[in-house]
This record gives sequence, C-alpha cells and structure tokens, in this order.
Amino acid sequence: MRLCDPVLVKTTPVALLLALGSVSFGCVEQQSTAIEVPARQTLPVSVCTNQLPPPARASSAKGAVVRSLDAEQWMRFLVPGYEDASGLSPTANDCTGHYVFANETLRHGVSARGWPRVLDAGEFDLRTGPKGLQVVRLRAVNFEDGDVGGPIALVRAIDDRAEIYGVGSYRGPSDAKLEPVRMGNEMLVVAEAKRCPDVTNCRRIANYFLVRRGRLIDVATADIERVQRMPSLTERGLYAEYRMTTDVSYLPEGIRLLEQVKVKIIPYPNEPDRDSDRLLRTVEFARLLRLERDSLFATNESLWERVVGQD
Repeated sequence: MRLCDPVLVKTTPVALLLALGSVSFGCVEQQSTAIEVPARQTLPVSVCTNQLPPPARASSAKGAVVRSLDAEQWMRFLVPGYEDASGLSPTANDCTGHYVFANETLRHGVSARGWPRVLDAGEFDLRTGPKGLQVVRLRAVNFEDGDVGGPIALVRAIDDRAEIYGVGSYRGPSDAKLEPVRMGNEMLVVAEAKRCPDVTNCRRIANYFLVRRGRLIDVATADIERVQRMPSLTERGLYAEYRMTTDVSYLPEGIRLLEQVKVKIIPYPNEPDRDSDRLLRTVEFARLLRLERDSLFATNESLWERVVGQD
C-alpha cells in the first residue's frame, strides 16, 4: 500500500470507490541542574541576548552547558524594563521593538486585572524541547470565547548567555500545549489545542510557527484529531460518526501528515434490532506541509474535507 494513495477498507459502493479514487488528493539566575550538549548545532540566530553569570562546570567538561531559567526570568529578558512591582504596560515593547499586545492576534483581549498588569507564576508556561530549547508562554489577556492570549518566545539559556530566537503571540485555550520541535535545520513552535463544542463535535488542532527575522510566524494549521456525527447519507434513518487521527512526522522538507478517517454507524442501545454499531470503512491518505521559504504549503487538502458527509 502506498501512503500517498487513498485506501478504502471494508465494503463500499463501486461509485463511491471510483469517486474517491479520482480525487487529487541581567537577572539573577536560580540554581538548577545543568546539562551538557554538543557545542556545534544548527539553531536560529538569536535576536536578543542577555549575559548570565558563568556556569559552574567540571574541569573535564567540553560541551556547552544548557542552563535552566524560570519563566519570570525569561519575561524580564523578553520585555526589557519589566519589573514585578510596576507590572506590565499595555504598550510595552518586546526586545525586538514590537508591541507585546498591540497586534491582530491579541486584538479585543482584556486584562482582567487592568493595567499595568502585575504577573504571577501561574500565568506562565515553559516547555522544553531538543537541545535545551524552550517555549515561554504568558497568558495575560482574556477573550469572550474563553481563550487566553499573550506573548510567546522560543528561547535557550546556554553557557553565559540567555538567547531569544523568535517572539510572537498566541491566542487559544488555557491548557494549550506549546513545544519546540526540530524539522531538519528548522526549529518550529507547535501549539496544540483541543476545542470541543460537544462530545460529538470535537477537534484537536495544531498551529505551526516558523522562526523568521526574529518573529514567530503562524504559517499553517492542521487537525491532529477530529470527530463529528451527522445523519448518514447511505444508511437512511441512522447516524454516521467520522473520526480522524493524524500521525505527524517532521522531515527536512516539511511536515508529513498521515491522516486516517474511520466511518461507522453509531450504536442505538435502546433499539437492539437496528443494524447499527458497525464500521463502514477506513480511509488513509498522506500529505505534506512543504517548507517553502517563509511558509508551509499543503500538497493536498485535508482528507477530512474530502470524506466527511459521504459515508
């Protein structure tokens, strides 16, 4: 089986099989355990650098020492002049000279505590990825739909330097997970968030941020998981459930998405005589979010868009 071809499993009407087959698819550092990594590695060029006290190291150590800073320390580097006592201004600039909050992503966001905003540790998120890279997220403003937003940054503290490689903004659920990921010689920030209006209409979405000219640019979105129920097209009077899962691989040329959609007739527990609770078919398709300069371009539309509603 070739992953680039749609595959139909179980029995399907011949016409549907043919139809699917024809579609083209300067701060005090907290003490923490340091780790050593090879000094030679491919990373973005830092756009903001701050000096740290020299790390303690064994006399025999040869590699670079990755340091561990907390999120509040990174915020002081990210927003020069920020002090805990005075708080964060709504017109504050980040270390690249851009406004922290005055951008389209955070438009209409409201600070529940007013301005200037005094921050606390519970509003920060810090996640670690390869080679000691980290993503810092600040949840500072709220939106009517329940989302929270604020600045994000791709950072790393190594030897006597605290380096910031890219700065951006993110709006999403409070429990969204942002992590650094390596894609060949590129570093991405991947933000995964789950949105579920109800249990029968739910999706987990990934946003992909590229580092370009000191900014984190949101360049692509993909469904990692998705489920939806609707009236069956071929089984009159019954309901079909479409469920998609995506296997994600990060390659030098882009992001490979192996999508699988399972279609089943949902069970009717109070009507045991109905021919329900059965799998109709499984469809698989592989596509690529291809890296081209400053963006990621999909080689095909999502399998979800081509299958849902057709049973």
